[in-house]
Amino acid sequence: MTPRHESIQVVISGYLFKYLEQFRVNLEKARIEYDAEAIHEYRVAVKRIRAIFRAVNRLYEEPVLPPGMIRPLRLMFKAGGSIRDDQVQIGLVQNVEREFDRSFPLIKAFYDKRIENQRDSFFIKSVDFDYTLLDNIREQIKADLEPLDSESLESRLMEQLLVSMDKLKKRRYDLEKPDKLHRFRTRYKEAGFVAEMLYMSKYSHKIPRSTFNRMKNFGLKLGNWHDHYQLWSKTSLIFQESRDLNLLEEAFELRKLITPIHDKLFQEMIHLIKRDDALFEL
Repeated sequence: MTPRHESIQVVISGYLFKYLEQFRVNLEKARIEYDAEAIHEYRVAVKRIRAIFRAVNRLYEEPVLPPGMIRPLRLMFKAGGSIRDDQVQIGLVQNVEREFDRSFPLIKAFYDKRIENQRDSFFIKSVDFDYTLLDNIREQIKADLEPLDSESLESRLMEQLLVSMDKLKKRRYDLEKPDKLHRFRTRYKEAGFVAEMLYMSKYSHKIPRSTFNRMKNFGLKLGNWHDHYQLWSKTSLIFQESRDLNLLEEAFELRKLITPIHDKLFQEMIHLIKRDDALFEL
């Protein structure tokens, strides 16, 4: 017997429930172990949840899923700060050290200090987090989605995703600066989370595997560029925050080395975005 097609309400709530649970598991692990990967994972869970909330709420005149419902999650997202990002930056600095046979101990210490400074703030907020809120959010999501017409909700969601991808396709010729590519990446990731939700639904074939894999792989390439962009741009942060001449000298030398690496990645991304129409096809 052919299994019955899932309603779009089941698809949306199932996706949101999955990442609410991932948020809980990884927040607990981060609180106990101060694990940077767990912090990253719970923050990514919040990004996915927020993307679906935004997508659903754009479909109707009034928000279906009140944004205030997930405000406690967003506060924990901010509490995680740039802890994991700063650890990624240390890894990139170590890559540069190996590639160019150079040493940047003061820059790595700078990032280590930033991570340490965020520790207390993170622990205070994570200890105070009320996990019963997650059960309340689940119940409210079910209650808010249930009255909606499934056929209309599904068609609106697909239409909006197509419109979002078309807008990104049109914007691809206006990405001459890294900050614009950064905004493009954020929007592409949000569309990617909606596509992921539809692809992962049990009986929906609206998002083919090839499309999902293509969007996922492109997202990874954008992420690699973005990590190097962060390292390149954060040398300016060191210039602004520090008066240590030795640290400033290291930052200046690192910027000279990372700039051509970043610029090459940036140009490769721009070239790929402009020439590959398939990146925007569903």
